[in-house]
Amino acid sequence: MMTTRNLTMTKTAILLALLALLAAPACAIAQDNGPATAPKPPDHYYKLNLTVEELSSAGQVTNTRSYTAIITETTRASQEIRTGSRLPIATSVEASGSTQFQYVDVGVKFDVRDVKEIGDKLAFLLVTEVSSVGPEQKTPTGTPLPAPVIRTNNWNTSVLIPIGKPTVVFSSDNLEDKGRMQVELTATRIE
Repeated sequence: MMTTRNLTMTKTAILLALLALLAAPACAIAQDNGPATAPKPPDHYYKLNLTVEELSSAGQVTNTRSYTAIITETTRASQEIRTGSRLPIATSVEASGSTQFQYVDVGVKFDVRDVKEIGDKLAFLLVTEVSSVGPEQKTPTGTPLPAPVIRTNNWNTSVLIPIGKPTVVFSSDNLEDKGRMQVELTATRIE
């Protein structure tokens, strides 16, 4: 025979069991979220100054071209700078006297990918192509060649540069003389 006291204890036990069943899913949801993660720092933007310099054999700058772009850590696609000209090169002269031309692109191409700030430095993949018309070439008899020589410098590498400090990232000797071409980068964080 059940006493009032036993009945009250049974009701309390059932109520506690019911509360435990209702609380279990809430605990499971809280556990599924795992530990709290630190908020991701905001992506930054940078002003990237690229300078292409041609130097004489004495180390004097003979030509400088500058390019500026805004880059970001957010974009995983290539961030590009393109500037140049289409150079017509005569390929043949028809019997009618008309000349046929082929066009060659010369100029500068910069591709920047995978930008990441690492401490006080900026890391990214840089692909560079610098092409230009070389000095007039002559045959062994001294006659000028009918078509220009196109000079091309290509680089494809990962770079790590200090933020705010100009850094030479590429340098190569000229083939026709003892001069040199170099690319200098400066990245400035935009606040």
